[in-house]
Amino acid sequence: MKRLRRTMLFVPGGNEKLLAKGLGLDVDSLILDLEDSVTPEKKTLARESVAEALTSVHFDRKEKVVRINSMNTEYGRADIDVVARGKPDALLLPKVHHVQDIIDYDRHLTQAEKRAGLPSESIGLIALIESPMGIVRIDSIAQGSPRMQGLLFGAADFTSETRGRITSGRLELYYPMMRILLAARIAGIDAIDTPYFDIRDLEGLEQHTQQARDMGYDGKAVIHPSQVDVVNRVFTPSKEESEFSRRVIEAFEKAKLEGKGATQLDGKLIENVHVAMAQRILNIAEITNLKGK
Repeated sequence: MKRLRRTMLFVPGGNEKLLAKGLGLDVDSLILDLEDSVTPEKKTLARESVAEALTSVHFDRKEKVVRINSMNTEYGRADIDVVARGKPDALLLPKVHHVQDIIDYDRHLTQAEKRAGLPSESIGLIALIESPMGIVRIDSIAQGSPRMQGLLFGAADFTSETRGRITSGRLELYYPMMRILLAARIAGIDAIDTPYFDIRDLEGLEQHTQQARDMGYDGKAVIHPSQVDVVNRVFTPSKEESEFSRRVIEAFEKAKLEGKGATQLDGKLIENVHVAMAQRILNIAEITNLKGK
């Protein structure tokens, strides 16, 4: 069954208190961060702490993701070597600009898995796209390795490079967001929206989250516990959506038995494409219900 990534919560690596807090939240993924939230003098200690947590802490059904440092820094390769021993579900790769970055990460991770006694490709990859160069080369990045599981948009760094600013409507981000989404769909992987940085503005968070869902995104990264409920609610089908989806499938099945290729429901045309959309909604609802048990 497909993994949900509605909410992916960043937790500073080595912060046991915040990790414990995150474990108690209804998030689909925990991203243990070794990059931006860890100062240089604490990176080695944080790396060891994260590796220990991966093997000693019970994550329940939450996905275990580690954002490592770039391999272009002095920390990246050691991050992979040490963290691989804890067998995270995936590594979040920062500042991915072209497919060669994915190839290099994949090659080094393969060696680390072998040293750790793990099967090859047991750890997935999620690319953080946060530059114009990454957007321009997004299609090859998304298909750069069999390990690829998702693309996560980093709007803050992207906007810094474009010299723009993030507005409430995000019209300035439609192009990169759609490029990421289309590349993810072609590659058969997830598209995850950027974090919302004003943790007090839940109304703005909901607006951006709804926008991402309407575009077709699978989830959104979050940076504070207060954001979790809003993002989960937007990316979880409502009872009304689920019920309508069931009716869509039932109506179409009935039409097929009558030799019809289309039908109507509540005045709306129902064809194969609508059945596929309805089935996806029901799949998400089913996984959500299982997670709650």
